[in-house]
Amino acid sequence: MGDETAIPAIARRLEELPATAQALVLLQVDPADRRAMPSAAQLQLQWVASGEELLAATRALTLPAGEGYAWCAGEARLMAQLRAVLVQEKGHPGHAIRAAAYWKQGAVAHHENLEA
Repeated sequence: MGDETAIPAIARRLEELPATAQALVLLQVDPADRRAMPSAAQLQLQWVASGEELLAATRALTLPAGEGYAWCAGEARLMAQLRAVLVQEKGHPGHAIRAAAYWKQGAVAHHENLEA
């Protein structure tokens, strides 16, 4: 999950996944910036236009059974909210999530790992 700042990292991860992997990707991106996301994995990709839509889409997700890893990157406040939804509402193990704050609304320079 992420915003436009996460596209390069998400695209790289998708390219690296094998055909046996399943990937659920939610991206908050302006329609003009949407692009193909090639992957050998079984890919479910959903585009949204706002942070509120990203949160709603995350809440609506049915996570697949078994072990999985969640990776989120984007605006700090939103990534903290996504992490909380995944852990508290979806029951995803906190040790299997990386939520990175690539930027912070109103700040000039910011990068933070929201693992805690």
